[in-house]
Amino acid sequence: MIIIENIDHVGLTVSSLDKSIQFFKELFDFEIVERITNANQAFIRVGDIILCLNEVSGYRCPEETKNHISFYIDEEDFDDAVDELGEREVPIVFGPENLRKGQSVVFLDPDGNRIELCYPRMNP
Repeated sequence: MIIIENIDHVGLTVSSLDKSIQFFKELFDFEIVERITNANQAFIRVGDIILCLNEVSGYRCPEETKNHISFYIDEEDFDDAVDELGEREVPIVFGPENLRKGQSVVFLDPDGNRIELCYPRMNP
């Protein structure tokens, strides 16, 4: 058995590093940790969360995918987050809905990747 300690980072395919970095920076305040131009790759961070954005020209996430990244937010911040998605005209594909004794909303990044905001946390 391989014993893992934690997630190091989550990889996400995008069509434009610049557009995706801007999206995550403006919406969540991610900062660039490292940009590797010869690999068309950027690592961005907010708090302990690290995303690796991998640029593939012409990429568009398949609409039928159920793959997503889920970010936990405090219950008190949920309604404000949903309002901000609306103000920024971010496409919402699910919710907000009551789910798992809390709430969830799923929206799309510029490439159609699904991102969820939810509470409570899944892990105890």
